[in-house]
Amino acid sequence: MFSDFLSGTNWLLILSLVFGSAALSVFGDSLGSKYGKKRITLFGLRPKRTSQLITAMTGALIAVGVLAVMSIFSQDVRTALFGMKMLRQQMYDLQFQLNRSEENTAEMRASLAEASANLELTGFELDSMKNDKLILEQEKKELEASLKIMREESEQLKQDLKSMKSEAIALSANVLLGQSVFEPGMTHDEIVAGLNALKQQVRLNVLSIISNQSFTRLRDIPINFDPEIETALIKELESSDIRQYVRALSGENYTLGENLKINITLQNGPSLITYRDGEAVYRKFFTNDRENSNTTAEEILHVFLRELRNKVISDGILPDPATNNVGTLDGETFFSAVEELSNITEPVIISAVADGDIYTEGPVVIKIIFEE
Repeated sequence: MFSDFLSGTNWLLILSLVFGSAALSVFGDSLGSKYGKKRITLFGLRPKRTSQLITAMTGALIAVGVLAVMSIFSQDVRTALFGMKMLRQQMYDLQFQLNRSEENTAEMRASLAEASANLELTGFELDSMKNDKLILEQEKKELEASLKIMREESEQLKQDLKSMKSEAIALSANVLLGQSVFEPGMTHDEIVAGLNALKQQVRLNVLSIISNQSFTRLRDIPINFDPEIETALIKELESSDIRQYVRALSGENYTLGENLKINITLQNGPSLITYRDGEAVYRKFFTNDRENSNTTAEEILHVFLRELRNKVISDGILPDPATNNVGTLDGETFFSAVEELSNITEPVIISAVADGDIYTEGPVVIKIIFEE
């Protein structure tokens, strides 16, 4: 390190300054002594003061000479002597720019953090939209599948109707012709009266069905109830401590043109309350995106009612054995619901609400409610 110091020093400049200063000192001292001995005065000063003035001027010349030489040979010395104020101003400007740069950097970091947060939120929303799209596509597929099943069932019903017309069946087997309920504690006479009312209901339904099939107004048709089964049923109802239903079903298929004699089968069982008045029987969410689907409001309600039927049957409601129906919805109510649903453009929840208490034997009477 010391060798680097020796080799990097400008010895020529240093020696020149040393010898030059020494020479000027000697010259100034000699000159001052000379003028002092000759008692020469300058500016009216005494000889002694004149000698001192000459010595001082010599020292000043030495200093000026040193500074001049250093300034000539060293950029740093020139800067220290003549550019310090400008250098300080430049340092101040640079410090100010540095502070501004740090502030801008902090603002950029804050903006970057905010942009990152917005990016994460946008990513989350995009994922949510993708999930919603998948759900909507799945529901669309389910609706399309339900619509296909409904169309297949419609075609099957048409074929069955065509087949029935071709065979001229007046009354099919297992058609529900009437039903009644019997409360616990009823007397023998009350039970008999209830069964007679059921028989009258069965007779009227049989006449109506066969008259429609034969296009002939019938006055009466022989209807047979098994007396032994009826007697056993009366005894069971008398001893029952629960509410029971009794259903009357057609025994077999009956063809037009025969000497009709209708045999009736009686079935009974416990009548339990399945849905309370005002209780939601079935609810389903529909996207109701008919702009991107060919499904109409009428088709959506048909799918909903079919699923409603399957739901109540699984909950224990007894369907009509011949048609698998659990109740009827009059045309005015149905088309009023279709019109209301057609005016709804947003996703909707369709609810079937019990319109009165619904028991095991049915029928299922509902009100349709739309919740946007």
